Amino acid sequence: MAKGKCLMRFAVASLGCKTNQYEMDALAESLRARGLTIVGPDDEADVYILNTCTVTAEAERKSRQTLRRFRRQNANALLVACGCYSQRADLSTLANITIGTGLRDQLADLILDAMESEGEGNVSEIRPACSWTCYEELGASAFPKETRAFLKIQDGCNNRCTYCAICLARGPARSRGLDNIIREAKQLVARGYSEIVLTGTNINAYGVDFEHTASCQDLATVLEALDRIEGIQRIRLGSLESGTINPDFVARIKKLHHLCPSFHLSLQSGSDRILKAMCRRDTTSEYLNAVHMLREAFPSAGITTDLIVGFPGETQADFLETLAFCDQVKFVRIHVFRFSCRPGTRAASMPGQVRKDLAIERSQILRTKASELAVLAIRERMGETRQVLVERFDSQGRAEGYTPEYIYVKGLTRPDRKPPLVSGDITLMRIIGVEEETALAEIL
Repeated sequence: MAKGKCLMRFAVASLGCKTNQYEMDALAESLRARGLTIVGPDDEADVYILNTCTVTAEAERKSRQTLRRFRRQNANALLVACGCYSQRADLSTLANITIGTGLRDQLADLILDAMESEGEGNVSEIRPACSWTCYEELGASAFPKETRAFLKIQDGCNNRCTYCAICLARGPARSRGLDNIIREAKQLVARGYSEIVLTGTNINAYGVDFEHTASCQDLATVLEALDRIEGIQRIRLGSLESGTINPDFVARIKKLHHLCPSFHLSLQSGSDRILKAMCRRDTTSEYLNAVHMLREAFPSAGITTDLIVGFPGETQADFLETLAFCDQVKFVRIHVFRFSCRPGTRAASMPGQVRKDLAIERSQILRTKASELAVLAIRERMGETRQVLVERFDSQGRAEGYTPEYIYVKGLTRPDRKPPLVSGDITLMRIIGVEEETALAEIL
């Protein structure tokens, strides 16, 4: 292992959700502030840090694979594993420092201590996730080369969906203090980020741990406070539960000036029988009612979702109900997952485990349906104009980015445009065509 003062370069990588990405960016900022130099994860570094994921068996495999790749890149490097997978599995044979989903605010110190001690011996700091009772501040984050920033507002989840290991890895719901949220949001606006995306394990649960205090804050409170920040351009919500969508919530967010009408309502199945087996909190009729409320308040709203196929006991009839429900809602985008048996969850021991080949077949059919609906969403908006946040330019010079309702757009910019478009600009485009699941537009 490299010696003390030679440990100057570090690389970070994150698997899984945007919350993981936020946490790694915050840690990177902390290490940069202490004099270390960040390099890319494919470069040779003295310290490699991986935020692992346990949402599926494939995510766990990628976590192990990434740690082994880091070791091949520099056999003498200090390897650090943190996050959900390292919370639930022993990764001490693959990493020099392992922590779980807590103590991340101390990780920079653990790394620097290991550097000073020349990395003698491995360090493992894994504590029960159920012991986390307060939100852990990680400091300000930064997102190099990105036009939008993620802002973590809470951690943990009190739901106990039968298929999910994340609640076991992340612990109970803990809300971040509103003052700290606003402080970081102002920093992000000052740095020039055009869009702020709220993230967390379950942002719907914001404020539930404040119930026995004088605070009466909830998710809408956070949105209202962010909307008042001078200079903020766009606010986008992360994943929501349909149960959060009630008349009071919708009435409050309808008044906001900067909220994107993009709502990711987690569904998981279009079959009420399967939803009950999953221990989901809402029925399909309640979900549909939430969609109707949102579309009444935001006529152009883009509704996206997650769906799991191959859940134990899922019959062909259940799957067909899911397909029909997708047509009924007309999702803009669907993330399709095959059921992954997670040790320690109730679904792992349920009868009626679906054959892998059948789950693969259903996932392919559902992805085809998702593609059809994405194209339909674009065709329904043909001829309409949208403000698009430019994120990048393709090889043809087309500006790429998302509309407020989360439709991906490519627009050909005029070469004589003054001033020329750059990443981070928000510009008006008219949708004139469709290319696979991408809208084609002319820049106005």
